Amino acid sequence: MASLSKSLSSMIHDLLCISSYLQLVIWVPGSFEIGVTAEKLGKSRKYHAVLCIGAVIKGDTSHYDAVVNSATSGVLSAGLNSGVPCIFGVLTCDDMDQALNRAGGKSGNKGAECALTAIEMASLFEYHLK
Repeated sequence: MASLSKSLSSMIHDLLCISSYLQLVIWVPGSFEIGVTAEKLGKSRKYHAVLCIGAVIKGDTSHYDAVVNSATSGVLSAGLNSGVPCIFGVLTCDDMDQALNRAGGKSGNKGAECALTAIEMASLFEYHLK
């Protein structure tokens, strides 16, 4: 887990370099808590978008599917209920290597891609969907 935490920290660093819009980083205990936190941030009206990043690594049980489904629906509900774009940047991976590759490794930086999506959606909401 330390290497994944390091990769997530690296992803946050990359996000800071991409966007001066990033105002706040909040760590939550797990993927289940992402949605409710995103909704609360969105409803505060302090932010133009909420970028939700994290990772769920598949194990040997069906718990993975429940966590992924909860995180996905939680972020979707947060955006719909708050009226603020909540961007799903949670990696859903089979193993740690795949997660590391998608968090700035061989497969690109999914966090940076999601940061650009957050900027695009914030702009869309601000200028075209008021």
